[in-house]
Amino acid sequence: MSYVTGANVYLVTRPSVDWQVVQAFLDDENLPPLTESIRAGKDDALAAIEISARLCYMSYGRGRRHIEDFIHNLLSSSDGSVFEHVNYGFVFTGVSRSLTHELVRHRAGFAYSQRSQRYVDETDASFVVPPALAEDGPEAAEARRLLEAALESAAGSYTDLNQALDALLPRSSFSSNTDRRKAVRQAARAVLPNATETKIFVTANVRAWRHFIELRAASFADWEIRQLAIKVLRMLQEEVPILFDDFVIESLPDGTETASPEYSKV
Repeated sequence: MSYVTGANVYLVTRPSVDWQVVQAFLDDENLPPLTESIRAGKDDALAAIEISARLCYMSYGRGRRHIEDFIHNLLSSSDGSVFEHVNYGFVFTGVSRSLTHELVRHRAGFAYSQRSQRYVDETDASFVVPPALAEDGPEAAEARRLLEAALESAAGSYTDLNQALDALLPRSSFSSNTDRRKAVRQAARAVLPNATETKIFVTANVRAWRHFIELRAASFADWEIRQLAIKVLRMLQEEVPILFDDFVIESLPDGTETASPEYSKV
């Protein structure tokens, strides 16, 4: 058995703008040329927001001349709909089923593709250690021993149940071996704990990511998903700082971190 104590986060998709088509739109509407109309320059993420926001008022070539002022004005005014045009996709590994049960509650603006326990054999699955049990010291060691004993028992039960179901379910009842394996695993997974490690591809727009981080990086959030939210925040602050630089990360007395935005509920 193997144990995981932290998530891996991979930023795998980014927004893209077809600049020739944007120029064609500007030409057809007799608007100023690209360099005058779009203050974001060639930054695809910021340009998508600016193009959509300026379209609402047909303000191309007018108004705020610096993209930083333009974006911060949208944030401070809670004009959040234009941030929905920009999507970022992440792959998360080393996260627990406990975490993803909370993660998938975020519906608006999110898309998910998760490792399937019906198709994938979990005999050699890893398990995620809750942050509260990752501490050092004799008290933590005893709690960790109890956790590992429970996980080892669950893993053994999963293996035994797979074997029992394999003997129980007749091959003649299924049209293919794949359907039969799926039937075995979907029943055997009933004994797997929430600590079972999973992998998930998550895509969301900027507005949705801001909402996710605001809720899940707060002090009242579960520790595991809070750590994930802060990892996502740090990556997005590096990727597109102007859209997330109003979030401030702070340390709590217990050594964990929280994050909160200047512009709430955009």
